[in-house]
Amino acid sequence: MTLWRSGPQGVSVYLTLMPYKWSSPPEHAQLCAKSSHQPGLRLSLSAHNALSREGFAGFIGATACLMAVPLLAFLGHTVLWVIAAALGSALCAIWLALKASWRRGQVREEFELWSDLAVLRRINPNGQLQEWRANPYWVEVQISKEDGPVPQYLTLRGGGRVVEIGTFLSQDERPVLATDLQLAFLNAARHG
Repeated sequence: MTLWRSGPQGVSVYLTLMPYKWSSPPEHAQLCAKSSHQPGLRLSLSAHNALSREGFAGFIGATACLMAVPLLAFLGHTVLWVIAAALGSALCAIWLALKASWRRGQVREEFELWSDLAVLRRINPNGQLQEWRANPYWVEVQISKEDGPVPQYLTLRGGGRVVEIGTFLSQDERPVLATDLQLAFLNAARHG
């Protein structure tokens, strides 16, 4: 959820509890034309990874240690190697599954807004860049409650295309982002 509160001497303080971050409040951004080079508003979205690199290493280490405990009972027996091979295979499977999940979570989206241009860039886990551009005056923010690949499916329509945004966000986060985007586009229309 995006939160705003008044700080000391009436200064607005921007707080965010979402996996996305605005450069400034969407409804109060100072937007100018693209020719000024700097966007008036930036949004960075990234998938939430619950496990950091250090957490991943710690989990694999702890799992390996816990898997080694039952092996102590079989020291000196030939069955030790069979059990060790099975536990080692299980640990490798856990490692590969967590790495694959972590790589899929490396997707991120960058949104930039000027008074006369909106740009959305999606950087996929494989490094592929996808880009969408449209005039913000004509952009429509749409959220489909049931008719998408995910609940609360969020799309932007403009520039002759429909693009999805924030599909990696949770079902509760997408409507909040939709409201923020609508405020940003209304602000762009006022300045355009």
